Amino acid sequence: MVNITEASQLWDIAQARVCEVIVGILCGGMMMMILPSSSDATALLTALKNMHARLLEHASLLWQPETNDAIRAAHEGVIGQILTMNLLRIQAFWSHYRFRQQNARLNALLHQQLRMTSVISSLRRMLLNWPSPPGSTREILEQLLTALASSQTDAYTVARIIAPLRPTNVADYRHVAFWQRLRYFCRLYLQSSQELHRLQSGVDDHARLARTSALARHTDNAEAMWSGLRTFCTLMMIGAWSIASQWDAGANALTLAAISCVLYSAVAAPFKSLSLLMRTLVLLSLFSFVVKFGLMVQISDLWQFLLFLFPLLATMQLLKLQMPKFAALWGQLIVFMGSFIAVTNPPVYDFADFLNYNLAKIVGVALAWLAFAILRPGSDARKSRRHIRALRRDFVDQLSRHPTLSESEFESLTYHHVSQLSNSQDALARRWLLRWGVVLLNCSHVVWQLRDWESRSDPLSRVRDNCISLLRGVMSERGVQQKSLAATLEELQRICDSLARHHQPAARELAAIVWRLYCSLSQLEQAPPQGTLAS
Repeated sequence: MVNITEASQLWDIAQARVCEVIVGILCGGMMMMILPSSSDATALLTALKNMHARLLEHASLLWQPETNDAIRAAHEGVIGQILTMNLLRIQAFWSHYRFRQQNARLNALLHQQLRMTSVISSLRRMLLNWPSPPGSTREILEQLLTALASSQTDAYTVARIIAPLRPTNVADYRHVAFWQRLRYFCRLYLQSSQELHRLQSGVDDHARLARTSALARHTDNAEAMWSGLRTFCTLMMIGAWSIASQWDAGANALTLAAISCVLYSAVAAPFKSLSLLMRTLVLLSLFSFVVKFGLMVQISDLWQFLLFLFPLLATMQLLKLQMPKFAALWGQLIVFMGSFIAVTNPPVYDFADFLNYNLAKIVGVALAWLAFAILRPGSDARKSRRHIRALRRDFVDQLSRHPTLSESEFESLTYHHVSQLSNSQDALARRWLLRWGVVLLNCSHVVWQLRDWESRSDPLSRVRDNCISLLRGVMSERGVQQKSLAATLEELQRICDSLARHHQPAARELAAIVWRLYCSLSQLEQAPPQGTLAS
């Protein structure tokens, strides 16, 4: 293959390699469908039940009056786990027929869990902005969460628990807003419990569940193009060097460099990962030298080699489980060991070739490390600014009369943006990306509720349209002006006070919705000035 110069032969070889990959993927998918695995389904069901219970713990934490980094970390953790369950859903979809039939229910469950996360955050904002809540609020909320943790709790039991929180003064729009949102959370949680029970019991009632789209995702095009440029330059450099030097092991270096550039372009610390891979290859080179030239030269039957290989793999797997600190190292040793102690027929024991090919693998990773050092990935602060701009751009679209994304799609897309920096070491970047995501998401829920809110009174409809126009004036892709934000908050507070004194019940209902918008926007009062991270 090294001495081939005909373009047609090279094209045929390239087609064959691509077809091998495609056929392998199709065969793997077909085998997963023919021989379903119950492990993926069990893992998904367990994760859904655990997250369903964790949402109550998360609500108990967020409804505390304190504000600290533990609350932000917990919120990021809940978001990340729900989005991870979407990957488990995809695995279960391909590995189990029943879950392909229940895909709509799984999507609905994930959307419900994201919505409950948003409602928990919204209730927290209202509690923090409520000057004088009833004295028994905290005790009733704890009693409610304890009751919801039981599978025997029904809507009647929940109604009896939260009945003392029912507002007696309909003009108290803060109390009305909190009461309505709390009832919405209880209704969502009970619906999610019922859907989870149907999923576990295998009830097949597709007519009761509308088709639900999957969780939305976002691709950082700027970072993807930069990673593509880095990979292209690395492969071109290694390929040109291999051709110019007639290095027959250049393909090995090219393969490891390509894997490293693609695999570690999305990790938070690529240099740490590449250093770990380099250490893995060096250790495997030393180990494979001892095995190949010390043991395998004396082995003549396959069963003897398998008798050595199986205990070795089992021991390495046990060490991986017993040494969590070095789990990544042991995992890479297990994965890459096959390419170092591969058996050929007939066996070849050429030390020069052994050294050449192993050195090529190490050189490939080293050149990938050099490429990451020269064409460094974008900083977390820059990534955070890009995600925040994308969030604001999508939110401005939500304010239009015919938004591109639905309420649930924008919600899942926002949480996907927030999760992109979950492993970042830049606390400021993570904090402001989470804050912007929560603020815009809470505002979008209010906008959708205002859009669905109808009144026969034309003046009230104009007030509703005025609130949405205030958001258009204060929010743009570039950020928020603090002066216009302060004026908007004052205007929203004035609208709430005026509507609370109105004689129509619809006006007082609108005041409660507008106050939720006030609570959401007030979180941006502490934003850094324009030109910094949050702008």
